[in-house]
Amino acid sequence: MDINLSNLFKRYPFAIVLGAQYRKLNQRASGDETALYLEKIAYDVMGYLEKRKHQYLVIHPEDEYDPDNRMGLLSLKVLAKQAGLGWQGRSLLIISPDYGPIHRLIGILTNMPLIPDTPIQNQCDDCRICIDKCVKQSLTYCKFENHLETRDQILDIQTCLGDEGCMICIKKCPFLKK
Repeated sequence: MDINLSNLFKRYPFAIVLGAQYRKLNQRASGDETALYLEKIAYDVMGYLEKRKHQYLVIHPEDEYDPDNRMGLLSLKVLAKQAGLGWQGRSLLIISPDYGPIHRLIGILTNMPLIPDTPIQNQCDDCRICIDKCVKQSLTYCKFENHLETRDQILDIQTCLGDEGCMICIKKCPFLKK
């Protein structure tokens, strides 16, 4: 399937990005429970947009365009970074200066005019704790300011255990707020 992203962005030039911090709902909340929580909020936002006659398209983290490489149609992390939620850290997670690593994201593209927040500069500096603590050595250190050309420069998606519940890079991040 060939998607023309420029046409998509012409139709939906703005994005609303929602994120949830690891275990923010409660200490035993799973990734699935967190995703359901974000879906409920996204559903409320969709209702708001619909009432005001605006179009929208939900970008769900589980909607994989390329399941073999675990890639979505659009990068929620790029949308989150551009929306000012945080910066993309050495683990490629979005890191919020207020909450630390963002565990789950969901996006809503819309034609409703919005004023975006200012993107936040990367604050990881030379930190490599997430890389050094990764049990599968799925992360590689690479210095960058905003983003990489491809995630393969840092992440070996085939060995990463994130989809199986591993949270080492999140738990060890010095920006994680207890």
